[in-house]
Amino acid sequence: MECETVHVLVVDDEEALCWVIKKALRPAGFAVKSANSGGQALAYLAKNKYKVAFVDAKIPDMDGLSLAALIRQRSPGTRIILISGYYSQEDKTIVEGLKNNLFIGFIAKPFDLNEVRRLTRQAVESTE
Repeated sequence: MECETVHVLVVDDEEALCWVIKKALRPAGFAVKSANSGGQALAYLAKNKYKVAFVDAKIPDMDGLSLAALIRQRSPGTRIILISGYYSQEDKTIVEGLKNNLFIGFIAKPFDLNEVRRLTRQAVESTE
């Protein structure tokens, strides 16, 4: 059985955060690409299929929730995990986004890298 490379997109304007997520996921065999803006993320999405996308709720050129909606529209198979230092798990916006399947998971900053790995595996399994 041939293993398909799982592509993961990380969208955050904090380059250090993108680097940390890459370092956490690459050893597990994930191909990780990072984007520092919504526009860059959409350009990557037009060229490649991503099974999982980590999207920061606050990025400079657009609202992360709007970006999540665009990703969902343009790539329905991509599982989105929202990350934020602004929102908490209990915020109405997050609860609604999860309920409406805009994203399948939420991680508050600062986060545990084991949680990043767990949610990534869960997202991949939900697409199989």
